[in-house]
Amino acid sequence: MPIIDYINKPNLVKIITWEVSETNEELLDFLQLNEYRIEKYKTLRPKQAREYLGLRACLKELGVDYDVNYDEKGKPYLPTDAEISITHSYGKVSVGVSDFAIGIDIELSRPHKISNIKNKFVRKDEQEWLPKIDENEYLHIIWGIKEGLYKLNGGNLWNFLNHYRIEAFELEENKPIACWISDDEKSLKYTAYYKMIEDHYLIWVLDHE
Repeated sequence: MPIIDYINKPNLVKIITWEVSETNEELLDFLQLNEYRIEKYKTLRPKQAREYLGLRACLKELGVDYDVNYDEKGKPYLPTDAEISITHSYGKVSVGVSDFAIGIDIELSRPHKISNIKNKFVRKDEQEWLPKIDENEYLHIIWGIKEGLYKLNGGNLWNFLNHYRIEAFELEENKPIACWISDDEKSLKYTAYYKMIEDHYLIWVLDHE
């Protein structure tokens, strides 16, 4: 079972990252899906089918082997009190569960691409503290935090420049990073964290202020 990373912070968050490297047949044998899930699996395109099997594997290992539902905004939820967030990247599937609202993102390190889109997601006040040394690492983390905020907020189509803000931080894995969602009426503070998994950035954002 290729669990390549498992974050377990009691009373806060659990996140499993799975490298979907097995064959579909091996995953199906491990999962022993019921008839409803098998029928759903059969309707999916090949890439989606493998992501679905990876998702089900993560849910099983997290002890929340439920069907995932989606609200009108596309935000996933479980038939329990646990909050959930899901992310995929190049064969990796990460699933996070928490008692708090959560948004997670996993992204492959792509320095050239992230640098090219910098002005689309980094605010002017963020650029003021953004270091020139290791800038691409900061850019990946800022992007991931804003993706996490977007998911935590229910997938509202807000602008990464106008509605999401990250406070200055240091490159230190698992250290809290303050971040905000703002609209015309209020600003709400959240806490983000990151870590590297091979050549991917895993970000998780929690509403536990």
